[in-house]
Amino acid sequence: MSLSSLRLVSQASFRQCLLAPSILLVSSRRGFQEVQEKKVAVVTGASRGIGYATAKDLCNQLSSGHVYCTSRGATDHLDTIIKQEMGEKAPMVEFHHMEVTDITSIIGLRNKIFNKHGQIDILINNAGMYFPPCDDPTEHFCQVEKTLQINYWGLKNVCNAFLPMLSNTARIVNMSSHLGHLSLIPDKDIRRELGDPKLTEQQLDSLVLQYKNHCTAFHDDFRAAGWPRCAYTVSKVAVNAYTRILQGQLEKRGNEYEGVVVNSIHPGSHHSKISQDSPLTAAEAAKSVVNTALLAHPCQHPRGKFIWHDLKIVNWDKGTSFAVGIGMSA
Repeated sequence: MSLSSLRLVSQASFRQCLLAPSILLVSSRRGFQEVQEKKVAVVTGASRGIGYATAKDLCNQLSSGHVYCTSRGATDHLDTIIKQEMGEKAPMVEFHHMEVTDITSIIGLRNKIFNKHGQIDILINNAGMYFPPCDDPTEHFCQVEKTLQINYWGLKNVCNAFLPMLSNTARIVNMSSHLGHLSLIPDKDIRRELGDPKLTEQQLDSLVLQYKNHCTAFHDDFRAAGWPRCAYTVSKVAVNAYTRILQGQLEKRGNEYEGVVVNSIHPGSHHSKISQDSPLTAAEAAKSVVNTALLAHPCQHPRGKFIWHDLKIVNWDKGTSFAVGIGMSA
């Protein structure tokens, strides 16, 4: 099915894919629906905020399974707290130290999960970093380096590590942002390249590296080159582009991966460092993330899309930064 055909799928079809009771067995419990199928999930950057809330909501939605939460810091206290809060579902969740920029720590956790479960069904890439843009060239370059290392390269590190052990109906959810819209990139030629549906992973990597190079204290010409000062915007635009690319790569692999679905999402929760109107608490925002992670199989749509917290599709690569319903044009 072509991308243009997919855009014609109605919002009702998306809701059906989310719920699909004939495929995704659920039972009512404590005011929400429990997924009966056993799932193994990994949630990165789960020590607080939307990541922590997502891990808890995922446990609540699953009747059985295991949720591995990661943090780059110490995890013993986090493990104790979340198990206390989850009560009878405490055995389903555990914290592990993992740094998305450290391949060794990623592979260590991956191998542990593989030895115990053999595969994972859900990967939620939440680990991220934001800095208020700085005018000092040296400090700005440090911000750019750290932001891209975690938000883009780190996310790819995690994906590349876990891709070989995905179940054939796995769901990958990449955390994005309202700042990840292509209209926030000043230069039209860069926008055209980043928004090209035929963009390859290698080309995307090259564009990200170009931005970093323009931001060095030596060059410091990112503005003249058509890039924004905000590295977070560049990282999240890149995440949206990578999400589409990865979905295409998986589909090209054929039967082994054709059931795997990758999407990015703006959860809509408050971020302590980003000025925005955020009516949703972390717990409220987590629900859309978990809904996206539990898209029923088979799922033809959404695939490789950018989803708003109200479960509408955002055409991140067209028009201005606002949510549009499925089947609507920006």
